[in-house]
Amino acid sequence: MTKSSYLPGLKSSLSRRTVLRGIAATAGVLAMPAILPSRAFAATPGSNPGKYKIDLGGYTGPELTNAPITLKIMRQEFPPEVNAVLQAQYDAFSAAYPNITIQEERVPYGDLPTKVQVYVTSGSAPDIMMGRNDFASAYAAGQLTLPLQQFLSADFIEDVYAPLRESATIDGNLVCLPWETNPVYMAFNRDIYDKLKITPPPEVGEFDGGWTVEQYMQNFDDVTKALRASGDTQTFALAASGYGNGGPGSNYTQLESIWVRMMGDPKAAKDSSTYNTFMGVSEDGFTASGYVNTPEAAAGLANYQTVFKSGYTPTGVVPDQFRGGAAAVTFSGTGTVKRFLKTGQPFNFGMSPAPKGTIAYTTTVADSPTIYSGTPYPAETAALLAFICNDANRFAFHDAWGSMPVRKTLVDALPEYASDQRLVLGTNVADNAFGPPKSVGWFDYFSAINPAVKDIALGTDPQTRLNDVATQIDGLLAKYK
Repeated sequence: MTKSSYLPGLKSSLSRRTVLRGIAATAGVLAMPAILPSRAFAATPGSNPGKYKIDLGGYTGPELTNAPITLKIMRQEFPPEVNAVLQAQYDAFSAAYPNITIQEERVPYGDLPTKVQVYVTSGSAPDIMMGRNDFASAYAAGQLTLPLQQFLSADFIEDVYAPLRESATIDGNLVCLPWETNPVYMAFNRDIYDKLKITPPPEVGEFDGGWTVEQYMQNFDDVTKALRASGDTQTFALAASGYGNGGPGSNYTQLESIWVRMMGDPKAAKDSSTYNTFMGVSEDGFTASGYVNTPEAAAGLANYQTVFKSGYTPTGVVPDQFRGGAAAVTFSGTGTVKRFLKTGQPFNFGMSPAPKGTIAYTTTVADSPTIYSGTPYPAETAALLAFICNDANRFAFHDAWGSMPVRKTLVDALPEYASDQRLVLGTNVADNAFGPPKSVGWFDYFSAINPAVKDIALGTDPQTRLNDVATQIDGLLAKYK
C-alpha cells in the first residue's frame, strides 16, 4: 500500500510536494500511517457511552492500544479557567487509559499558523495541532492531516453547522474539525447610544435584517461627532479589532474580508466582477488578480479606510476597548453575549447583524483541531480528539470560554439560544454565513493580504494597493500549480 492510499480522495503526492515546497519543506517529511476501518456505532451525534472505557463522543474506530504511548497536542493559550477545563479532560482520558500520556504545548493564538508550518516542515509534529478551517485546502493538498470521517460517525459530522463543515471538507474529506462556532455580527453599548440620544443598530433575529454599510457609516459619524462635541476624546464609535493579534489588518479571514465580500454576490453572473469579488480567488484557487482587486473590492476597502481616516476607530491595537466601555460598537458574536451574561454585564448591550453591502454577508471561521498525518497513533489521537469533543466536555468548554457550540444538537440543548435575541441572531448567522475562499495557497494569501489591508487602513490608496497585492498573491500561488 502506498502512502498516498492512506489518504483516499485527497490530492496526489505531486500536489503534496508542491504544497510542502511552498512552505519551505521537502516532499518526504511525512510518514503516513495506515488507517484502520471505521465502525459507525455512535449512539448519538456526540456521545457513545458504554462503547469504550470512556465516552469517546463521535469516535467509531477500534479500541485503543494497551501499550505505553505519548500523545502531543499544540493549541492556543486560553485564560486559566479554560485551561483548567481542558486539563481536567486530559486527566479523565488518561485515567481511563493510564498507558496514554498527554503532553500539551500552548502558543499565542496569532502564532498558530506559523507553528504548524514549522512543525510540518520539520517532519515531526504534535499529533493534534490547532488549525483553522480556512486552511483546509492547504491541509488537503499537502496531505498534512488525516481525513477525520474515517474515525468519526457520519451523524457526528453532519451535526456540525453546514457552512463550517463544508469549508473544512475537501474532496469529500473532513481534514480538520471545527470545534466552536464564531458567527461574526455586531455588539453595541446601549448606554452610550442612550447618553448621546442616537438610535442604535436594530435588534433583530434575522441575519439579513440589519443596517446597510452606508447606514453604519452614517451612524459612526453621528456617534463620533456627538462624543467629541461632549468633550469625550477617549471613546470611539467602532472598537479596534480584537481578532488575530488586534488592530487593522489583524485577520482578513474573520474580519476585514467582510468589508470586501459583502460588495460581491455569489448569485451574480460568473463572468462578472461582482461574482469574483465574492469568490475572492479563482475557482482553481491559483489566481487573485481580478478577484482581490475588483472595483467592488476597492470600494469595500475604501469604506474600511474611512473608519480610520474619519477617526471612527483607533489606528492601533486597543485591548478590550469595547468591554471597557470605550467604544459604541464592535464586530463580535455569541462569545461576547455568553461572557457578558456569565461574568456580569459591564453595561447594557445589544446585538445586531453585520453591515450589508450588495448582500448580507458574514464569514465563518473556526479554530479547528487537525490530526497530523505523520502521527504514529492515528486511532488513539482521533479518540482523544473525539473525547474532548463529546457532549459533556464541549458543554464544559463552552461554559468556561463562552463560545457557541459547533454542533446543532448542543445548541438546541441550550434554551438561551432559542429565547435570547442576541443568541438567536447568532444561530441564524451561523446557518447563513459563508466559508472563506478555498485555495491550496491560503497560507500565502492570508499572509500577504493582511499587511495590504493594514496599509489601506492607514491611508494607502485601496485600488493601487489591491492591484499590488493581487500580483503578489498570483506569484505566491503559482508555485502550487
